[in-house]
Amino acid sequence: MARKIVLTGGKGGVGKTTCCALLGAGLSSLGARVVMLDVDIGLNNLDVAAGIDTKVSYDIVDIAEGKCRMRQALVNHPAFPLLYILPSGHSLNVGKVTIEDMQKIIGELNSSFDYILIDCPAGIGKEFYRAIYLASEAVIVTTPNIVAIRDANKVASLILGCGISNLSLIVNRVRNDLLAKRLMLNPQDIAKSLNIKLLGAISESDKITVSANKTGSVLDASPEATREFNRIAEDIHLGKRTENTFGFLKRRRV
Repeated sequence: MARKIVLTGGKGGVGKTTCCALLGAGLSSLGARVVMLDVDIGLNNLDVAAGIDTKVSYDIVDIAEGKCRMRQALVNHPAFPLLYILPSGHSLNVGKVTIEDMQKIIGELNSSFDYILIDCPAGIGKEFYRAIYLASEAVIVTTPNIVAIRDANKVASLILGCGISNLSLIVNRVRNDLLAKRLMLNPQDIAKSLNIKLLGAISESDKITVSANKTGSVLDASPEATREFNRIAEDIHLGKRTENTFGFLKRRRV
């Protein structure tokens, strides 16, 4: 039976899709069978972030409408043999995919994968709840920004209200130089204020930004980001961390 983890955060632009793609790659590198679902119907971008958008023939809407089988819509990532992507609908057919459709899709994937990662839409509308009700665990993504942290706090309360108690946190786009000058909130302090376990703190990466601007793909990540997502994957999959997980924070904290 698969572990169903939704990546959310409320605020748009904090890097939920980037984190989903890199976490999926990290888990699959540990030997886990992983499928990533983009449930932002009509505003699909997980396939682009994973670098497989040119390989998409069918999507979630096609499955829900009976136009294809699951295996026809799943895209196996060429660089990660155990990583699959189920793309979102490419047209604005949001109303045609119900929560029952999504639950049926999740049920079909459940026995074939170890992890189902759900890329949640921004905001807290009905699409947010559709994604949350598919999951049993949640990873909240935020940046060290007051507005993003406030939204993360609201989202955490909503998730707890939906009956999901297994919450963890990724703080994305951390600037070590600003941390050293006390000009940015420390990820560990953010996690403490939200009362959520800190999975990882991801440094701001020019390489990811440039790659995303050129091709859309984020899997050609910086070595530092890749290492941290591999550590996060180990924490999730093996229940342990490699040494020096937050070393850069400890060295630079003043």
